[in-house]
Amino acid sequence: MATTASAARTLIVGSAAGTIKTYEFDETANAQGLIKELGTTSESAPAPTWQTIFGNLLYSVSETNATTDGVITAYQIGSDKKLIKKGSAKGVAGPVSIAVGKGGKLVVSASYGGGGVDTFAADGSGGLTHSQKFVYKLDKPGPLPNRQEGSHPHQAIMDPTGEYVIVPDLGADQVRVYNVNSSTTIKELESIKTPAGFGPRHAVFYPVGKAKATHLFVVGELSNNITTFKISYADGRLKAENIATVSTFGTQAVPSGSPAPTAGEIALSPDGKYLYISNRFDKTQANKTQDSIAAFKVASDAKLTFMQLSASGGLSPRQFSITKDGNWVTIANSGNGNFGIFRRYPENGTISSLPIISKANDGASCAIWYEPKAGITKWI
Repeated sequence: MATTASAARTLIVGSAAGTIKTYEFDETANAQGLIKELGTTSESAPAPTWQTIFGNLLYSVSETNATTDGVITAYQIGSDKKLIKKGSAKGVAGPVSIAVGKGGKLVVSASYGGGGVDTFAADGSGGLTHSQKFVYKLDKPGPLPNRQEGSHPHQAIMDPTGEYVIVPDLGADQVRVYNVNSSTTIKELESIKTPAGFGPRHAVFYPVGKAKATHLFVVGELSNNITTFKISYADGRLKAENIATVSTFGTQAVPSGSPAPTAGEIALSPDGKYLYISNRFDKTQANKTQDSIAAFKVASDAKLTFMQLSASGGLSPRQFSITKDGNWVTIANSGNGNFGIFRRYPENGTISSLPIISKANDGASCAIWYEPKAGITKWI
């Protein structure tokens, strides 16, 4: 296992219950590790279900209902790791994801509940000013009308060049594409189509740490599939070719039951050699009491090979994140309101079956590592 620079790590956990909490995790305190709460804020209530870090600023959504303006709030992460509110701005109802552009001047949010995308001008100190609003209506429901009755943007992501933003839209079966045409505004381009009923939720560019992407992995919440797109840059456009699709359960059958399994988060390991997906409502782990994390090996040509399903430590793993050294994974299980910290083994990409830490946290929805000393925070 790779060495670590410090035994103490900082973890920030947002929840559907209204709080954002900061924790310190000491991996060497004892055999089980030690975690303590450093601070909490409720200033992104009612539901800070997603956070994104840029430098020493944390941007959080306030996921409102479909009839109430959404709010994006910026916090400074203090030297004591407590959060200090610096600014906020309203946007489309029900924001669920935030991306920060190159230089930190552009903030983009995707809003599931309101079916839209917002941009904000950021002053670098936490101040936010609303710039643009895109709201989408569908001509007719998708193949799964109970989930695709309207547009449902689910994530905002910057590409590695910083020139494009993509937004998977679960309701529209497409990944919306935008060009960053100024430091604080975007321009809509031709979207990337996914198969009917796919339900694109989240995505990640491949490879890791390169100036341009060669591929894009998109996870379908409704289809429980991962589709690989080959990416090209030409004439001011980001183009994508569908080249492969695999199940989020790999070579195993997709479990049946009610509610049906739905894929959640997708992430690459820091070295880009492994891809992980969270499966919700499958209960395939821990004697059918926990949901799963699927692991795939990634070849240089982006071909995926299924490795394993491992336990998420709870129910409905909505989101997870990996430390920059690749040694630890934290998983936010919104179904039973806990988060777990698991060992990860960078040499083979596997994740331990039992957590070092399992902590109740007001309906944990998003758990991210704050690692300023591990390298500059990337704007992806």
